[in-house]
Amino acid sequence: MSEKIIIFDSGPIISLAMARLLWILDPLKKRFGGRFYIPPKVKEELVTKPLQIKRFGFEALQVMKLIREGVLEVYSEVPQQEIEELMSIANRAFSIKGKRLEIVQEGEMEAVAIYRRLNADALVMDERTMRLLIENHQEVRSLLEYRFKQKVSADLQTAQKFDQQLGEIKVIRSIELVIAAYKYGILDGYIPKLKEGKKILLDAVLWNVKFNGCAVTGKEIEEIEKYLLEQPKTQNVFK
Repeated sequence: MSEKIIIFDSGPIISLAMARLLWILDPLKKRFGGRFYIPPKVKEELVTKPLQIKRFGFEALQVMKLIREGVLEVYSEVPQQEIEELMSIANRAFSIKGKRLEIVQEGEMEAVAIYRRLNADALVMDERTMRLLIENHQEVRSLLEYRFKQKVSADLQTAQKFDQQLGEIKVIRSIELVIAAYKYGILDGYIPKLKEGKKILLDAVLWNVKFNGCAVTGKEIEEIEKYLLEQPKTQNVFK
């Protein structure tokens, strides 16, 4: 039986840290029974740079603690040539007035390349542009036009080539990690002794993650709450 692996981009870890939920990664990893990897560039984004900024220093120390304790591991065997090729393709796919848009960052692409190399079980990524590029590149142009308030040109052949290079990738967000923590009972200590205590907890924790960077809509949160409140707790979230 192959080893179970989840690869993390920096965004979800930042979201959890800002939401004061980074601690859930340790019990989640124990339940998962596998390894949680981050790429070197993601470590740089989470630790090296934030340590130089007073506002984000403590978040960086929290991530360092998780690395020191082995909850997060840095995967250093990065396929650099593959990363450069994928970034080149992705960053040629969309443009504004003939100027190409750099829509993906090195840390994100390192996470994707390591996922492919290790045939990982999931890629944890909150950044919406990259997720759409992986899941549905046809929606990326609409997102970019909304973001830049300008008409965006798309090279569909290049976008399709990126699709073909990637193959299938299972992407989850930080909010799915919070859902797993709830279903495992990891968050039970926060359920208030009030009427509809579980709903109060879910509402608080899911909106907390949204407000701290996870791309999730209010409607989606409502649907998640309804689903979780109707379902029994499970011991097999990652299966």
